[in-house]
Amino acid sequence: MKKNIASFVKIPDSILSKVYLKLFQEKSSLSTFLFHGLFRDEKERLLDLVDPQPWITVEQFHQFVDYYLDHDYIFVSPDDVMSGLKNHSHYVMITFDDGYYNNLYALPVLQKYDIPAVFFISTNHVTHNKSFWWDVVYRERKKAGRSTKEIVREQNELKTKTAEAIEEYLQRTFGEQALEPQGDIDRPFTPRELREFSKESNVFLGNHTSDHAILTNYDPDAIKSQIRAAQDTLRSITGMTPLAISYPNGNYSDRIIKISREAGIELGITIGCRKNYLPFTDKNVDRMRLNRFDITGSDNILAQCELFRSDVLLYPLILNALKRT
Repeated sequence: MKKNIASFVKIPDSILSKVYLKLFQEKSSLSTFLFHGLFRDEKERLLDLVDPQPWITVEQFHQFVDYYLDHDYIFVSPDDVMSGLKNHSHYVMITFDDGYYNNLYALPVLQKYDIPAVFFISTNHVTHNKSFWWDVVYRERKKAGRSTKEIVREQNELKTKTAEAIEEYLQRTFGEQALEPQGDIDRPFTPRELREFSKESNVFLGNHTSDHAILTNYDPDAIKSQIRAAQDTLRSITGMTPLAISYPNGNYSDRIIKISREAGIELGITIGCRKNYLPFTDKNVDRMRLNRFDITGSDNILAQCELFRSDVLLYPLILNALKRT
């Protein structure tokens, strides 16, 4: 129901965005975009090995990059954001959450245009070669003939639990081997692959906690452990310490931000669906609460790109209100 309401609002918003962009100049801003996994083609989507809703194909990713380059956006890294962005330009920061091996498919596009992207890694998935729990639920429930609505309801219920409790539930429900990846589509990077990937000049790594922990489900000591363990593991694997964190599921609090800063993190990425307007000041934009748009492969990529360029939209306001209910 919530998704249907938000999608319905996109219809007048698409008209509004076209009018706005024709009549007005965009405000100077940083637009951050969220991606998860990449399908090489539509055939991989149909295999039902992963929850496909937030995924896109490599071709769609190429379309996204082309669109923003054609409209004179500058692609930036976390280092660029911390160094300072000029007030009269438009910027994009590409982010991938989780640490799927298939994120490697983005590299040829990044190299072709010499643009950066930041990849937020859940480190225990890398070190233990574990599937991501939401894909396990989707895959197994699809096999059993469950509807997408039923699957989403179960996923949302599990989001109220710790990662340890979720994994225990999966193994109890689907068997001890439930967290074993099915192949390259659903598996995370290996430590060796991640090390080599991190050496690429277009690649920046970020913290996504040790276990993809939804941090608001944890006490302070456990929050600190999840964040610091991810920092330490990424430093051990790659030799570099992340500058940025993406809060799993977008959940954060003042306490979580404080603990993140104490771990040496200077940028925090949420899922607040709106632009980050320049200049960045303490009163204007908190770098530990950067907003981010969610691009989905089920909708037209170019239409989404145009929609999110507009400075006057109902969709982000409705979506953010629905997330709080």
